[in-house]
Amino acid sequence: MRIKKYTGLLLLIFLSYTSNLSALESHLLKNGLEVFLEENHLVPLVNIRITFRAGAIVETPELNGLCHLYEHLLFMGNSRYRNQGQFKAALKRMGVGSWNGGTSTEFVTYYITIPSDRVEDGLEFWAYAVKSPLLSEDELVNERKVVHNEIAGKQSEPDYSLKNAVRHALYPDYWYRRDVGGDLEIIDTATVAKLKFIKNNFYVPNNAALFVSGDIDPDSVMQAVEKNYGDWERGPGFPELPPHKPLEKEIWVAVDTSPSKGLASVRFIFRGPDAAADTASTYAADLWGQMVNDPDGKFKNNMYRAVPELHGGTRHISAGYFTQRDAGSSSFAFTVTVPEEEGLWEIITRLKKALKKEIFLMKGKDYFTAEAVQSAKTELENHDILSRETAAGFMSNLSFWWASTSTQYYLNYLETVKKLTMDDVHAFLEKYLVDKPFLTSIWINEDDEKIQGIVKRVKEKQQ
Repeated sequence: MRIKKYTGLLLLIFLSYTSNLSALESHLLKNGLEVFLEENHLVPLVNIRITFRAGAIVETPELNGLCHLYEHLLFMGNSRYRNQGQFKAALKRMGVGSWNGGTSTEFVTYYITIPSDRVEDGLEFWAYAVKSPLLSEDELVNERKVVHNEIAGKQSEPDYSLKNAVRHALYPDYWYRRDVGGDLEIIDTATVAKLKFIKNNFYVPNNAALFVSGDIDPDSVMQAVEKNYGDWERGPGFPELPPHKPLEKEIWVAVDTSPSKGLASVRFIFRGPDAAADTASTYAADLWGQMVNDPDGKFKNNMYRAVPELHGGTRHISAGYFTQRDAGSSSFAFTVTVPEEEGLWEIITRLKKALKKEIFLMKGKDYFTAEAVQSAKTELENHDILSRETAAGFMSNLSFWWASTSTQYYLNYLETVKKLTMDDVHAFLEKYLVDKPFLTSIWINEDDEKIQGIVKRVKEKQQ
């Protein structure tokens, strides 16, 4: 009943929102730039976002971390606004409400929110930034230090060692395609020539999409887009990537940097599906993830009964699938209470055995009920509705999916999910989870490690 009431409320929100929203428009310029327009006249604001299929995914060992450095340099001046001072002054003149950029594993994005009467100025502003950045030696010297300190700070955090070890274990051949921060030495020795390589290969229109949403006139926007971006020259664009190899055997990683004494974090990570290689399975993986996270479902309760040492009961048990073009993964996470004496290894062994059994049982026709399937579909629909609450929020999601899968994947997502059956979920389980090798990661406090000796056991097991 609560779900029905919640769904009704979300439906009202969605209807209210879409009543002020025209259909999404998409355009393709001759140079390959994709343009998406969403008209919403609720408030006199416009969000302009430009996204590239770049980030760690396009890097090599020699470029590891330089897409992030390039993101910073883009704010340091271009042929129109010669330095950061002029760049920021232009933002202020336009009345920009918010602006920023970000680098991820599979995309780089920049955005501004401006008054709707300055939309043409905003489009021109980003055109200069992406087409003609100065990439000066002086700015590079300064920004190398800024990025070095930012990444060094992240690498000093307690969980960095674990994330880095997992990255190398799961993706041994191309681990750098999952490392956004990058190598400090590569950052410290970055050259203008390397940054120009990134610009000329990946910051090109046929590897980019422009998202304009809010209080706009689509025809006027497209005229401004043609004027400011039509002469942008094409480049090589997104490269053909050799795929990550599937795991051939079970592997282990253990790190003793956890700040939580008395608690150990244990994760089991399975490879795939990768969205580029097996798009169909990603929908079933999402539906499975929604069902397996049900706090009253069989999975969490069965696991807690099998391993009562799990901290917080079922509340700290989670599982799910993360969609990525290049390196999708399905994982299970548990928090275990560490015994005062030896015994953690036995608990983890029991936890692994219970998980394997539970994954096998998921193939049964009665493990996930028809009601659970429908409830999971409704929850996914609710999440999608909430993501469309604002035009800018919707376009932000659209840009993510454009980079990691495709816009059609996102726009047709709910329709596809609604058609899924348990046969699709079972096919996903058979292909990616049942009897498949996985990585076990253990994060433990160094004081607990002295008693439990987990890291030593893992090293011995890996030899």
